[in-house]
Amino acid sequence: MINPSLTVGQIKEIGESFSLNINISLLHIKEKHKYGYLLIVKSETTRFAKLTIYPINKEKVLKVTLTGLTPIDEHIENFSMKLHEYEIIHSSGLVLVEGKLFFECYLNISLDEEKSKDLKTLLDKNKNKFKDIKIEEISLAKSKVN
Repeated sequence: MINPSLTVGQIKEIGESFSLNINISLLHIKEKHKYGYLLIVKSETTRFAKLTIYPINKEKVLKVTLTGLTPIDEHIENFSMKLHEYEIIHSSGLVLVEGKLFFECYLNISLDEEKSKDLKTLLDKNKNKFKDIKIEEISLAKSKVN
């Protein structure tokens, strides 16, 4: 496993009933009318699959994957705090896979926003701390969630 993906994310448009086809109701979400989309993050292992669902207002968000982190030090903590400026929606936390540390997070920005340039600058300044950095834009899937 060279560069595992810890999660798979997708965005769906919310339909009128505010529930998913897998019988998960969204009625508990406060102020549903303020959101037009759902970010669905799926995490799987050999023992379970977990869905985490976030109401959002954008058709696109960024997923950042950091591979092969160097040993944890105060720089990683500072870097993590700077990521919070980009409104982290979901984070995997630090995950150890085959002796290597990985981190994924979904940020409430898209590639066409000005803030994404600042994010790229932040990642470039810290690229020596990671084996690989991947930025992926997750965008609206064609089907609507009813």
